[in-house]
Amino acid sequence: MQPVSLAAIAVIVLATAYGFVRKAPLSLIYAVAILAVFALQVSSSALGFVRLSPVTFELGLFAAPGSPPAPWAWITFEFVHASETHIFLNLLGLILISPTLEERIGSARWALLFFVGGAAGALAFLLVHFGDVVLLVGASAGIFAVFGAYGRLYPRDRVALFLPIRGIPTLPVVEVVVIFLVLETLLGLLGPLGIAWEAHVGALIFGFAASPLFMRLPLRGGRGRLIPLKAIQDLATTPELQRILMEAERADLPETREAWIESFVRAARCPRCAGPLRRRFGRIVSDCGWRRRL
Repeated sequence: MQPVSLAAIAVIVLATAYGFVRKAPLSLIYAVAILAVFALQVSSSALGFVRLSPVTFELGLFAAPGSPPAPWAWITFEFVHASETHIFLNLLGLILISPTLEERIGSARWALLFFVGGAAGALAFLLVHFGDVVLLVGASAGIFAVFGAYGRLYPRDRVALFLPIRGIPTLPVVEVVVIFLVLETLLGLLGPLGIAWEAHVGALIFGFAASPLFMRLPLRGGRGRLIPLKAIQDLATTPELQRILMEAERADLPETREAWIESFVRAARCPRCAGPLRRRFGRIVSDCGWRRRL
């Protein structure tokens, strides 16, 4: 293996260790790691084509008749990308949507969904193209596994599409997943390198179907604790909100309290502008700029 590929592996390992030791969001740490790996691809590419970099072939998921993928490639392929557009689209998913789910379910569960779901999507792709010479790269499979889990666990969540700027309408997370899938597929069909839609679909189905099993794993973080309700007590300004808050206080399971908090936030109104509220990155926020940590 080339030294530049070993350096890329070191980046992935150090990023993972840093995220768990410092308790930083892995989704954001991995976004930085992907950029660092892409920089190594560019620096080691031939004639400026990142697809000709040794990192692309040695860490991507390469398969051919009689030549199965390298064991490490089932993980490392998610950090390797084929173009600037490819990496940009995947970073959108990692930076703007994935941290919300990671915060709720914990970094360990998120990482398992990302890697196991990505490998499941890659396996679906290889089965469809069995007997072909293929090279699979990109974090898309892992991201779609996370999206599928998000849609299963929190189907009513609404997220801002692409940019979290005031005034931009929000959409249910399931619709955002479909938009990403259609967009990447169209770009893949129109571009010089086809998007592996089979991996996306396989990972999406895996994340949607398997997410309840991942939530039962005895791992620390995420919904393993009861969320305190002190931050929303003053927002219970109507009998209905007071009833929901009372039910949330009675809930002794993290999943049950989480459901009541979701109902409370949807029914409550901003104390500044009287507009609707939503949850984002561990806070309750309003379009007027009001926010409060939950």
